[in-house]
Amino acid sequence: MRIQIGVMAENDTNSSTTPHPLNGSLWVGDLGPEVSEQQLYEVFAQIGQVQSVRVCRDALTRRSLGYAYVNYLATADGETRPSEEASSLATS
Repeated sequence: MRIQIGVMAENDTNSSTTPHPLNGSLWVGDLGPEVSEQQLYEVFAQIGQVQSVRVCRDALTRRSLGYAYVNYLATADGETRPSEEASSLATS
């Protein structure tokens, strides 16, 4: 599994659309169509406590769009580890 990772910290406590203001989200891209939520969960749970994983899919065909979001319970879990660590876990 080859992936690209970007950190999206959700620290805006004034936003009514942010249900968990202290959690952290990772954008995971360049995913193959066969990558599932379970596979991503298994990889990213090794880094921190995962709240949820969502592979984004086409609304009509339900095919993967090639990216996903991994949400951690704590922002630090998604930010303190370098992207290279998650990438190396994904390729092992």
